[in-house]
Amino acid sequence: MSKNSKNLLLIGFVVIFFIVGFIGFKDALPENKNHRVYTILQEYFPYNLEKRTGGLAIVYKDGREKEKPSNAEIFHITDKLEKEWGKEYLKLENSVLIILDKDKKELRKIELSSDEIIWIKQFFGI
Repeated sequence: MSKNSKNLLLIGFVVIFFIVGFIGFKDALPENKNHRVYTILQEYFPYNLEKRTGGLAIVYKDGREKEKPSNAEIFHITDKLEKEWGKEYLKLENSVLIILDKDKKELRKIELSSDEIIWIKQFFGI
């Protein structure tokens, strides 16, 4: 094998390594969220995130046992929990988002912009 072939082979391995690493990094990121609305909704989510030595733990507000997923899984799990919660406890009426309690009584109303409405529909599927 010539020196030129070895250099091309090395460059090929480096490029493949970076592509695989980038794909893995991108998959571990949470979905994009609307900052204003998401910040308001966090108070009502059925869990809190707790810092621990190895990363984050999911602490459920209803007393269920803590979940300690890997750092790569945490955001996928929380996104799934939030979407399930949103389908049950959020109601969209025109440009107003209504947050409901477990008895389907209104807890809060949030006036939304058109961008926020699009995000709510896409993220929560409502």
